[in-house]
Amino acid sequence: MTYTRIQQAELAGVLATAALALAACGRAPSEPAGPPGAECILNEQGSECLPVAPASERVDLATPVFSNPTQVSNPLHPTAMTKSILMLGSVDGLPFRTEVTLLPETKRIEWNGQTIEALVSQYVAFSHGRILEVALDWYAQADDGSVWYLGEDVFNYEDGRVADTHGTWIAGPDSPGAMIMPADPQVGDVYRPENAPGVVFEEVTVSKVGQTVQGPTGPVSGAIVVTELLMDGSTEDKIFAPGYGEFSTGAGGDLEAVALAVPIDALPEPVPAELERLVSAAGEMLADSQQDNWAAADAGLAEITGAWDVHRAGQVPPMIEQVMDEAIQALAAAVQRQDRAAAGQAAIGVA
Repeated sequence: MTYTRIQQAELAGVLATAALALAACGRAPSEPAGPPGAECILNEQGSECLPVAPASERVDLATPVFSNPTQVSNPLHPTAMTKSILMLGSVDGLPFRTEVTLLPETKRIEWNGQTIEALVSQYVAFSHGRILEVALDWYAQADDGSVWYLGEDVFNYEDGRVADTHGTWIAGPDSPGAMIMPADPQVGDVYRPENAPGVVFEEVTVSKVGQTVQGPTGPVSGAIVVTELLMDGSTEDKIFAPGYGEFSTGAGGDLEAVALAVPIDALPEPVPAELERLVSAAGEMLADSQQDNWAAADAGLAEITGAWDVHRAGQVPPMIEQVMDEAIQALAAAVQRQDRAAAGQAAIGVA
């Protein structure tokens, strides 16, 4: 099962409960057995230590220095250079979508005696079209070229409303910053992209480097594959690719992968006329469907279909083509049924 950020937030509560239960029994949370002399980080049940790597294999133990933290040039985590990323896939059998956007502001964070100006990246996750999470992530590049994760402000949603903020953390005295990408990752390198046990925890081991992957608009060389140890003791593989950062992740049949990123996959300006027509027609269809003007909605559907046929004749990223085809099919079915609610939602999906 793909271990989404939502599931991590749920586990934060489980870990806290387990720690309290162990303390009530007179047993410290660090007591479960593990290899002699090894660091013990509890699994989600609080019953045993996670099989973390020895400190000798970690590349994130030196104290980073941040002289120009917002000048992120690391190609495998190009936070400052990637304006927007769309990932699509399936999690727990449902369509899953994430949107990551670099915001214009920065955040000042005090850690290790330094005031670090961090980039702010907005993460939004949807399951089957419903919002699951919004998070503001804070990243900075150290002088050696490694990129560090300095915390996140998390808002988990249920039924369209914020339910909790589990998973929120910030680098400081009680939660260290976490290396999310080494400057020059090599096979066998170990680091922790999240390292606040009881709130968030991941340990990564680099398994392959110098890989070529198929990107939205063509092959991408220089990718790496990592294996991630999660709080429940399971592992999953992730791919990071130059110009994209996190490129795909998945386990147990679930998968999320980059469908499109800007600027690396962007079309040259101006926006193609057929896309302008498509978006405009979808907006008009939304209004027409809510007024039960199905004759106008039929005409709008024909305009959308024609505009999409023109655009898809060029180079369209495969995942974008698939999701757009499905969205137009859903819109056509809703218009045929004259289903006001479904047509409105489908028109938004097309736009």
